[in-house]
Amino acid sequence: MESLLEIISVFLMSTVKFVFGGVPLALGLGFSFFEAVTVTSLGGFVGVTAFVYTSDKLIAYLKKRKTLKQLENPNQIRKKSFTRTNKIIIIVKQRFGLLGISLLTPLLLSIPIGCFLAVRYFNDKQRILFYMFGSILFWSVSISSFKLLF
Repeated sequence: MESLLEIISVFLMSTVKFVFGGVPLALGLGFSFFEAVTVTSLGGFVGVTAFVYTSDKLIAYLKKRKTLKQLENPNQIRKKSFTRTNKIIIIVKQRFGLLGISLLTPLLLSIPIGCFLAVRYFNDKQRILFYMFGSILFWSVSISSFKLLF
């Protein structure tokens, strides 16, 4: 029963926080290479699928909310804030496209934020899912293989 709870906790952690959550947790709990790759990848796949389709609804809600605020206060001019993080996101989007966002999602960004950005800037959900799944599998195998090397 305890191993089932460990598997569930690694799976759930991998749906949200992948590289700094699910994979180290799996390796810390003593999962083998194949167990770690399987459980963390499946958790990441479920997280990506859920957040890609949820992000679409969230973006529609935010656009509707922004439109309503503009209608309430037509004279108020809102200046966009251009932060360092925004600059990095735009640079990655322009230089590397969906591949860059999907490779950075499990490593630096969390899965919900990466999926939100991918859905926001790119339209093809099947392509987003394909790239994100590939990225999750790549990082899961890469990080889990450190256990074999060291």
